[in-house]
Amino acid sequence: MKTIIVADDLTGANVSNSLLAKNGLRVGSLDGLDDISVYSEFDAIGFHTDSRGISKEDAYKAVYDITSKASGMDVKFFNKRIDSTLRGNVGAEIDGMMDALPNDIISMLVPGFPNSGKIVIGNYMLVNGTPLENTDVRNDPTSPVLTSRVAAIVRQQSKKPVGVITMETILEGVNAIELNIKVLVNNGVKIIIFDSCTNEDIVKIAKAVLATDLPFISVDPGPFTNALVKELTPVETTKSKQKALFIIGTVSGIITDQMADFKATYAPYTVKINSEDFLYADRAKNEIERVTNDILSNIEDHHLFVIATMNEKSDKIDLDAASKTAHLSVHDASEKICASVAEIGYQIVQRSNNQIGGVYTSGGDITKSFLKRCQANGIEIKDEIIPLAVYGRVIGGIIDNTPIVTKGGLIGDKKTLSKCAAYLTTKISNSFYKGE
Repeated sequence: MKTIIVADDLTGANVSNSLLAKNGLRVGSLDGLDDISVYSEFDAIGFHTDSRGISKEDAYKAVYDITSKASGMDVKFFNKRIDSTLRGNVGAEIDGMMDALPNDIISMLVPGFPNSGKIVIGNYMLVNGTPLENTDVRNDPTSPVLTSRVAAIVRQQSKKPVGVITMETILEGVNAIELNIKVLVNNGVKIIIFDSCTNEDIVKIAKAVLATDLPFISVDPGPFTNALVKELTPVETTKSKQKALFIIGTVSGIITDQMADFKATYAPYTVKINSEDFLYADRAKNEIERVTNDILSNIEDHHLFVIATMNEKSDKIDLDAASKTAHLSVHDASEKICASVAEIGYQIVQRSNNQIGGVYTSGGDITKSFLKRCQANGIEIKDEIIPLAVYGRVIGGIIDNTPIVTKGGLIGDKKTLSKCAAYLTTKISNSFYKGE
C-alpha cells in the first residue's frame, strides 16, 4: 500500500513516519517529488512544505501543489499531517489537500496524541490536563494558538463545512461512530473532527472511518494515520518485521528491576527458564523443548519475546549447591546453563519462519554461546546505546546480518533494558536499509 504524508515541516513528516516505521513499514521523508519512482516499494512517503509560519494563502498553495503532483500515483490514501498543538495554517492546508483531490473527499481530523499528553474532549484540546490556550503555544512567535477549541481553529481558515463527533459517541463504539460519520456527511459536512483520549479511541475511529467506505484524507499529528495503516496492512507484513527475541541469562538484582520496567513498558511475552534443569541431560532436553514450544506457539500473537533465567529475585539459584548436587564443577554447571539457553534461542530463531527480526542478549557468556550455536563469526559493531550496551549486525551463520543488541549483565539502571528494546525494535523496523 502507499500513503502520502504532507507535513508543514520536516520534523512533522519524520514524526509520522517514525510511528509507521515502528510497525515494520518502509517509510521515507523527501524534499520533493523528483524521481519518486525510485521509492515505489515504500509503504509511506512523507513530504514537508515548510509552511507553518507563512501566510495561509501560500500554505494552501504549497499543499495543493504537492498533493496534485502526487495524486497520480498509486496511493491508498493521503494524510495531512498537522502539528500536535495545532500551530500553523491548519484549515488552509486541509483545504489545499482537499481541493487537489476529487470533490467527494472527506477530511477525518483526529488531533489527539495521547502518548504525548494531548487529548481532545468536548472539542477542546488539553495538554497534560491544561487547556491548549494556556500552554506555551499561546506565545509561539510565528504561530500562536489562542483557543483550545479545535473546530474554531479549523474554521478560522477553512472554507469547508465542519462537524464534530464527541467523546459520547466515541465511547459508544465503532458502529455508533460510523453512523455519526455518515449522518454528518449526508448533511454536507466536509471536515469531521473527532474527540479522543486514548490510543484505543483512535483505533476505534480508524475502524469506523474505514467501515464507511467513504473517500477520505486523514488529518492528524500521526497516531490516527498509524492506526489506519495498521488496519489496512496485512498482519503478516508487519509482524514478520518487528518481532524481537530477548535472551537473558543474567542472574543479578539489577536485571529484575530492568525486567519489571520492560514488562510495564512493552508487555513482552515472557517465559521463565528453569535453569537448574540444564544440569541433568533428560531434564535439560525437556526444558529446552518446553520453553521453545511455548514461544513458538505464541509467535503470531506478540511482537517481543523474552526467555530469562531470572524474572524475580527469588528465581536466583544457588549455583554452588546446585552444581554439587549434580556432581559438576561450578564452571561446568555454568557452561551447561549457557549452552542450553543458547540452544533455546537457536531453536526459536530457526523454527520461527523468519519472524524473528532481531535479537537481544544479556551477558557475555550467553552472547558467545548463542552466536556459536548459530554458526556466526561475530558481530559487526554499529553503535553504542549506553556504555557496555552495543548495537550491531550478526556476521555469518543462520542469522547473518540480523540486528543484535548485547549488554553486560550488571550494566545500567532499571530503564536500560527498555531503552535497548526501543533501539532494537526501531532498527528491526528499518532493516530493509542495507548496512543500517
